Formats: sequence, C-alpha cells, structure tokens
Amino acid sequence: MNRLFAGSGAGRMRRERGMSLIEILVALLIASLLTLGLMQIFSATRMTSQMQEGLSRVQENGRFATQYLQRQLRMVGFMGCGSDAGRIAQSSNFVNHLALFDGTVPAGSVYRFQRPMEAFTAGSGTPPTELTSDSASFVEGSDVLILRVFSDESVPVLSITRDATRLNINLASGGAPFLPPSGSTTLFAMQNCRSADVFSGTLTGPLLVVDGADGVNQYLDPSVSGCGQAACPWDFRISNATLNSTPLTGGPPRLNAEIHRAEYIALFVRDGGLFVKRFKRNEADLDDAQNLVEGVENMQLRFGYDTSATPDGTVDEYRTAEEVVAGAASDEAIDASWQRVLSVRVALLLRSPDRAGVTGSDRSFDLLGVTITPENDGAMRQVYETTIALRNRLFNS
Repeated sequence: MNRLFAGSGAGRMRRERGMSLIEILVALLIASLLTLGLMQIFSATRMTSQMQEGLSRVQENGRFATQYLQRQLRMVGFMGCGSDAGRIAQSSNFVNHLALFDGTVPAGSVYRFQRPMEAFTAGSGTPPTELTSDSASFVEGSDVLILRVFSDESVPVLSITRDATRLNINLASGGAPFLPPSGSTTLFAMQNCRSADVFSGTLTGPLLVVDGADGVNQYLDPSVSGCGQAACPWDFRISNATLNSTPLTGGPPRLNAEIHRAEYIALFVRDGGLFVKRFKRNEADLDDAQNLVEGVENMQLRFGYDTSATPDGTVDEYRTAEEVVAGAASDEAIDASWQRVLSVRVALLLRSPDRAGVTGSDRSFDLLGVTITPENDGAMRQVYETTIALRNRLFNS
C-alpha cells in the first residue's frame, strides 16, 4: 500500500520550468520586427501627410498668386471707357497733372501714369528710386513688375466749381466706400469718354478739393507748344477737353465723369515670398512692402509685343523686360515701347513652408526658359504659369 501511494504521488508531481534564452531572443526579435514595421508605417504615413500638406499649401499659394496677378494685370491700360493706348496717343485726351510730368520725370517715377506697366530684372536692371530701399533684398534674377492703374471702382461726379487756385469736385455721396477717409490727401483720376486726368486731391466728405498751389499739381497742356510746367498756369482745364460740355439737344451741361483712385503697385520676390508695395490708403506716399504670398522663390515675366511698324493689336513675339525697352533712348520712347505690350506670361516657382520629405539634390525648374536650381531642403516645389491678355488694350482702344 505504501509503495502504491508513493508511486501515485510521484506520478502527479510536475517539475516547474521557465523560458529558455533562445525563446527570449526569438520573442525579442519578433517584437523588434513588429516595432520596426510600425515605425516604418508611421514614418511613411507622416511623410505622406507632410507631402500632401506641402502640396496643398503650394497649390493654395500658387492659385492665389496667379489670380492676384491676373486681376491686377487686366487693369493695365484701363482709363474708364477708353484705354491708355488711345488716350495717350492723343495727348490732349490724357494729362498727368502731377509735378514734373513735362519730360524731366525719371523713367521709373512712381507718378508716371502715362506708363501703366513696366518691369526689370533684379540684379541686372536699375531699380526706380521709390524701390531703392527694397532692392537690396530682391531675389537676384527674379523679375520686378510695376503697375500704375486706375481703380476699377469709381464714383460719379455731380458738379465742378473752381476759383483762382482750387478745383472743387462734388461727388455722389454714399457711393464711394473704396475712397480713403475724409481728410485724406492722395492721388485720384478723373475720366469721361473724352478724356482722363491724374492729380493729387484732398477728400472732404463728398467734396474732392484739387489745390493747384500746393506744389504737387501742375497744369499742363501738351497740345499747346511750349506749355510746360513753368509756362502754363493752373487754370483747371481738364485734358484740354471740357467735361462740362453742352449736349447736342441743348439744356444744362452734363458731366458724365467719374473719379477713380490712381494706384501704384510694385510686385517683387524677396526671401519669404511675393511682396507688394503700393500707395498708402490715406496719402500719396508708398506704404512698406507687405508679404502678399509666402513661399514664392522666383518670378519670370515675358511680354507679348506688337512689332508692327503701325501697331495692329496682334502679339508678334514675347520679350523680356530688357528686350521691350531695348533701343529706347528717352522716357517718352520707353513709354511707347511698353504701350506695345498686349499680354504677359507669368511663371512662378513656389515652395512649401515646411519640409515635405522631397528628396533629390539635382532638381531644376524651367521658368520661361530660365533654369532655377534651388537648394535640397526637402521642401515641395511647383511651377505655375499663366498668360494674361491686357484686354483694355486689345478690346478697349
């Protein structure tokens, strides 16, 4: 009985054992492989997210930049119901009353509204004086675009009165939210279907006061020989065409005139994006440059040029800014060269704000024949191109 009991007890007893070293190593290897796989999945997901975010930002900024440039360039040549090409060709139909308009004004003057558009290449072209303080930060080889345009918004002129030194323009009240606050002195343009003028004025409620004795405005009549800054008095004739004309049917004079803001817009690329510099809202002075679109690394422009001896409104070739003015020896000749431009091609190189996991150290981009090779910083980059017709010169001449 004792042997049987002892034997049965021995059969029920088990010897406890732990994991061997090999089993631990295998488990660690499997866990490491799983962890490495999860890390690879996380890294790939993160990189995909960064690339999508970078592409999204580049596309958003590229779309905004091209739309902004399209909107501004389409205003080139706009002078109400007439274009600059038609009015400036007949000098009595357009007069810039700002000081020093009589040919002594520098080619790049902020006030040279008889040249609604011009451009130059940073690093190879001499910047106008109003951009000298900014030019040190321009991206070398990137183009700089300058626009002098009438605003697309306007307010009707109700009446005009004048005395020895002032022109008082009564405006329709409540119809000009785009105008600066009352008391502001800035640049304005007045036009009807016969003529257009640019001058400095002070807004006082619905009254726009143009002071001919403040040293800014000058009366100039290009249709009269010798009538320049010193020879002509400020007698408030507007473009040598009387706005207060009597209708053919008789009755009181009709103005049919409107007031626009005269705007200066300079667009250039510096480190950080596409910058814009324009008149302050309240005065005829330039504001500090503002970053309009981040991530723009370069801008190239080509200008559709009418080479015909007598302009026929057809683009014959595309030129760089320097080629547009090649051979033009005077300010007036440069004006005439830019008036032959009928369309603009724009190419922008945009970069994502952050790294987007893009590899490759030899990536190059072609911008209208100019090769740009940026640094290998892992950012997403893309080129945006568009061609913009200057419709006021093509269809409103």
